[in-house]
Amino acid sequence: MKHVYFYFLIAGFLLLTSLRYSDTITSQQEDYRVFRTVLESKEGTLDMHLSSDSISYYLDQLQVELSDDKSDLEEFKLYSEMIARLDQGHTQVLNNKKIQAEWLLEKKSLPIDMYLVGRHLVVGEIIQDDYDKTIRDNDPMGGPSEIPVGSEILSIDNKTVPEMMEGIGKYLSGDEGAMGFKYYQAQELFEFYRHLAFPLDKDSVEVTYISPKSDTVQKYMQPGKAPIHSMNRRLMQASTDYVENEGNHGKFKIVSGKYGYFRFTSFAQSSGAEYELFLEESFRKLKKNNIDELVVDLRGNTGGVMQYDFIKYFVGGGVNIGRYVIAKPFKGLDNKYVKKMNMPFIRYAFLSWSQKRSVKNGTFDNGTVYTDPVDNDLRFKGKISVITDEGTFSSAAILACHLKTLANAKIVGRPAGGSFYSGNAGTLLVKLPESGLLISVNPNTFYSHLKPVDNPLDIRQPDTYVNDLVLDEKERNKLYFNAAIGLFKD
Repeated sequence: MKHVYFYFLIAGFLLLTSLRYSDTITSQQEDYRVFRTVLESKEGTLDMHLSSDSISYYLDQLQVELSDDKSDLEEFKLYSEMIARLDQGHTQVLNNKKIQAEWLLEKKSLPIDMYLVGRHLVVGEIIQDDYDKTIRDNDPMGGPSEIPVGSEILSIDNKTVPEMMEGIGKYLSGDEGAMGFKYYQAQELFEFYRHLAFPLDKDSVEVTYISPKSDTVQKYMQPGKAPIHSMNRRLMQASTDYVENEGNHGKFKIVSGKYGYFRFTSFAQSSGAEYELFLEESFRKLKKNNIDELVVDLRGNTGGVMQYDFIKYFVGGGVNIGRYVIAKPFKGLDNKYVKKMNMPFIRYAFLSWSQKRSVKNGTFDNGTVYTDPVDNDLRFKGKISVITDEGTFSSAAILACHLKTLANAKIVGRPAGGSFYSGNAGTLLVKLPESGLLISVNPNTFYSHLKPVDNPLDIRQPDTYVNDLVLDEKERNKLYFNAAIGLFKD
């Protein structure tokens, strides 16, 4: 999942390129054939949340829709809506510059930059290069249309942020029908996805916001050109932050001589001998300093390696913590349209071979995973608070599940974006041959130790809900940490 989100951000650099003509219907149907074939042959457990009959029905409907000539943007919307119905957040349709160029050329954007902080929609800075793009010919006041930087937008065209996100959610995948991960995916490209769901066809649109001075203001704004350069600068910073976060395997420190604190922004690099040494040294420090209150911060961690090595320090060795299965193993003919020159594909081929060998040797046990042995003196048996938010996904969400259900941890923040029960993973990229559209499919299926329930969202609800809008990152970190240690007093 991690490399897909990075691609998603890179695709967000809004550089206008020449727009191709719409595919012919024949080309659209060829893309559809490949899409359906790969989805059915490579998606781990395709019918995890939607029945096979329903999936077949919607795929048939998609074929009918693609019987008419569609633009790049229209195709993107149709495929995205189909994928979103699966309720599998790992499986996505990735936008690209051609799709975004079509959006930009429609000139129906507001003259402000917007991004999500959690579930709050915030106004970003407009740089000088975009000054001309914020001027509207039909604005009687003339000059640029402005909303103060740092303002929180409450509604656009009488639609609140939650209402807009409900519409946007048609085009973004989330686990088990939850909205959380959809907020996370829309955070840097909110205006693009808002346009998909609610294109602005009026000459003047009402925007309601709270200014940095806490005044509630209503302002009418004229749609037109988007502030491309300002968006690009913000997206570039988001990509830089992403790469930096993905490059470390985690951080640990002791705070005020009383609390242990793990901060994991990614689990992409959290495996191997170096990581195991980091964990052992961290838990030795907890033991040496007699720390019995621990905070595990998983905000914005979209996953990576399953954290079976971490959870053993809480539950000990030999504990059943779930299953991991290559549900759609490697087969040569199935990989024709899958991009192969990348580590995820190589890992997929290796894991398929390894699973085949385990099945042959009689050691597979349906993919059941047990924790490895651990020094019992290093096991942590104190109080635990886990911080989650919309970006806590995949292996990070499963770790939150393990800590909550096996180590009696409390949850702080907002519901994790990912499932505590199961999901498809092991992301592979598929390129549709005619349009070049990229689809991520996931041939592996993971399960926690929990049995399925009627409402899988209940378990994600935090013991302490935190949703304050704090723009300064250091102050925001303090807010969540203080909320986490506050649970130790209860």
